Amino acid sequence: MNKILDQLVEDKYGYSMRDSDSSTYEKTAGWEKEYVNGFMEEAKSGKYDFVFVCQTESVIDEMDRRKIPYIIVEPDNIVWNKQEAEERAKERQIIKQQWFGRFVLRNNSHIKDFSKWLSHMKDIYDERTRFDFIAKHNPVSFFVLKQNQYLSDIIDDLYWKKQHCDAYIV
Repeated sequence: MNKILDQLVEDKYGYSMRDSDSSTYEKTAGWEKEYVNGFMEEAKSGKYDFVFVCQTESVIDEMDRRKIPYIIVEPDNIVWNKQEAEERAKERQIIKQQWFGRFVLRNNSHIKDFSKWLSHMKDIYDERTRFDFIAKHNPVSFFVLKQNQYLSDIIDDLYWKKQHCDAYIV
C-alpha cells in the first residue's frame, strides 16, 4: 500500500497498517533476511497496528527460524476430507475467481511485470492455500477468507487477538 492508501485504511477502520512490499527487493540469495529485517523494524517502531508481509515461502521460513509470530490470512481453499472437497468444489472455485479478480482491480503499479506476476500467483495458488502449506510452518494462527469476505471483515478479530494474546506480539 502507499501512504495515501495506508491513511485511508486507518481513517476507515481505525487501525494503522503497513504493507511491506517485497517487490522492491531484488530476489537474490538471502533477500528474505533483508526483507524480514525491514518489516521487523517497522513492526517494532510502534507506528503500526499491523504490518502485512508477503507469503513467499522463503520469507515464512525465515520468520519461523527467528520465531517471529505471524498469522496467515488466505482465501479458503482448504480441503479437510474427500467428501467436503466434492461438496465445496464450486465454492472454492468462486473464492479463487474473486481472489484473482481483486488482484486485477487493485492498483498494481508497484509490480514491474503484472502479467508475469499474476501467472506466477495462479501457478502457486493451490499449493499455497492448502492446509499442508500452513501445517509445515509455525503461524500462531490462520484465517481463511470465505466468498465475498475481505481482510477488513476480520480485522477487528485480528486486533483483539493482538491485544489479548501474548503469542501475537513481536
